[in-house]
Amino acid sequence: MNAKKRNLIAIILLVTAFVALLNQTLMITALPVMAKTLHISLNLAQWLTAGYVLTVGLITPISANLIEKFTSRQIFLSIVLVFILGTLIGPLTNNFAIILLGRLIQAAAGGVLVTFVMVSMISLYAPEQRGLVMGYVSLVISAGPAIGPTLSGLIMNFYPWQALFYLILPIMILAFIAGWLWLPNYTEKHATTIDVRSVISSILGIGLIMSSISIFAQNVLLASAMLVIGIIATLYFIRRQFNLKTPLLDLNLFKQPSFSMMIVSLMLIFAILMGTEALIPVYVENVLHHSSLIAGLVMLPGAFANAITAPIVGRFYDRYGVKWPLLIGSGLLVVSSLPFFWMTAQTSLWWLGFVYIVRMIGVSMMLSTVTTESLSDLPLKSIGYGTALNNTLRQISGSAANTILIMVSLIPAQLLSGYRLSMGIIFVGVILVTVIVAIYVMKYGKEPHGTSN
Repeated sequence: MNAKKRNLIAIILLVTAFVALLNQTLMITALPVMAKTLHISLNLAQWLTAGYVLTVGLITPISANLIEKFTSRQIFLSIVLVFILGTLIGPLTNNFAIILLGRLIQAAAGGVLVTFVMVSMISLYAPEQRGLVMGYVSLVISAGPAIGPTLSGLIMNFYPWQALFYLILPIMILAFIAGWLWLPNYTEKHATTIDVRSVISSILGIGLIMSSISIFAQNVLLASAMLVIGIIATLYFIRRQFNLKTPLLDLNLFKQPSFSMMIVSLMLIFAILMGTEALIPVYVENVLHHSSLIAGLVMLPGAFANAITAPIVGRFYDRYGVKWPLLIGSGLLVVSSLPFFWMTAQTSLWWLGFVYIVRMIGVSMMLSTVTTESLSDLPLKSIGYGTALNNTLRQISGSAANTILIMVSLIPAQLLSGYRLSMGIIFVGVILVTVIVAIYVMKYGKEPHGTSN
């Protein structure tokens, strides 16, 4: 395959994945407005985002098997069609359940799409370009969700919430047409059996655990029962994976310490990203009493900084290795955490925006590096499973952070106190990931990958 063809495929894949990931957080700044419009609580409304992220996490384990079972062209065109279906359903009514259904259908397609794009990008380009390639993938993974809140705020200032669906629809239709015209089959089918019991137990287990978190405040008994059943189902799923010839998720990869450390780091970083993005609009709109447009504009420079940083860090990683991106990125996370504790109802939007820029540069440096490093030592045949684990656990941690932090922010009588409490929880995550990457750098990060690993 020549370079021109390869780059065209990459553009189609990355743009489509960007739209799916942008859609993940597109509702964030709209949540306070939608809660009022639909006459529901903020805790329920946040499931439009948390449910999306969770569904991506639930569906992702199946993606590695689907990628092996079908050709690249079949996978891409099918999942884009499913995404379009969800986009059509969402704005049909003011009924919250129907809106949520549309979002979950979008998320189911998005979960397979992101894993498919990551595996495709790794297989399309040479190993020595992996840092740069994953830098662009990380740009999409982090910039899509980062830009979502800003775009949402802009749209909500001029149009009703239905426009959040109508904006995505023509882009995905164009992506389907581009895929139909120009996307070739660059993978082959393999005889793969999808274990139904693994699918059911993973969805049931993780779904019940995550759902129980959001209803603990309303019904402790029901939430506790859901949590226990969810844990049992998840443990069954984990045990079953070790006994299958073709597992849904290859958990044996966790026997490799470097992979395990980077996956845990990835989960914490994405939780920090999603938690920060969920809390800032609530703070701007409900504490500072500005519009959703202002909330989005405050987050816009951070989104751009995030997008610019990822490919630069990818090139740096290819040349110099993992050490400095991780150390500098974790340092920026720590530095950006402290000002959030001092913010009041009179805090300047300019200061908030600056702190958010620092936070997003740190997230981008670490997310790009950790994503690449987690897959760097895996054999080619395990890349699909490693990517599926990467995406599954990242999305679950993001969904958990979104749900827990919004719930915690509503506990105190004053929302500002709740905001600070939730930011404190994020700071604990920052300290944990800083400790993990420091240990990783001491053990594995003295030289660029390929010379010391």
